[in-house]
Amino acid sequence: MTTATASSVYTAYTELLKRSLMNELNPENGLRISYLLECMDTSTPYDLDRVINATSHEQGKLDALAADPNGQGNYRERIFGFPFTMIGRARLDHLQRCVETVIEEGVPGDMLEAGVWRGGAVILMKAVADALGDTGRRFWVADSFRGVPPPTLEQDAGVDLYRDPCLAVPVEFVRAHFERFGVLDDRVEFLEGLFADTLPTAPVEQLSVLRADGDLYESTMDVLVSLYDKVSPGGFVIIDDY
Repeated sequence: MTTATASSVYTAYTELLKRSLMNELNPENGLRISYLLECMDTSTPYDLDRVINATSHEQGKLDALAADPNGQGNYRERIFGFPFTMIGRARLDHLQRCVETVIEEGVPGDMLEAGVWRGGAVILMKAVADALGDTGRRFWVADSFRGVPPPTLEQDAGVDLYRDPCLAVPVEFVRAHFERFGVLDDRVEFLEGLFADTLPTAPVEQLSVLRADGDLYESTMDVLVSLYDKVSPGGFVIIDDY
């Protein structure tokens, strides 16, 4: 651990950043929206006190969210809190360590996530690099920005994530999220489209961190086929679920 990563200011900043990205600071907002949508779906008049004082009415659900830092359940309550990432505490902590390691050890190359949703993981990568004074890398944000495509391979049979409209976040929204966290500059590059169309010809020369979060086997293989050989020795390849 370097002096920079061990500093109390750096630790406090990255902890607050991760909590913000996961919406741990205001989890009751997800409960409010979920409740109001349920009222709309069932044509039930809403209880204003339940909206205003959500914490007193939904303590059980708040406890469940707090006990689920890695986002394995409580999908409806989490998603309607509009976090900037769904990958959870353990994977954010791991990603942070990967970024810190390649910077501390001088591993060359840009950083790229394929499948970014609302951008939180790459926001963390860029913020950590900025905080550590690393200014020589680019950060690639690759996504269809239209949600998960329908499966076409046998390995992805039955995966119906393409039906979930919450997974489709337009590129202009993601760009605005980078700006909101103060990490948008000319080193952030957006690759819009299916991985099979964008990654083979993307002007990515070398990578130190490659994170694949395309949800499908096909999407994951598209990432690896195009980019695996560009990862520097000592770099990291992170495969999320598919």
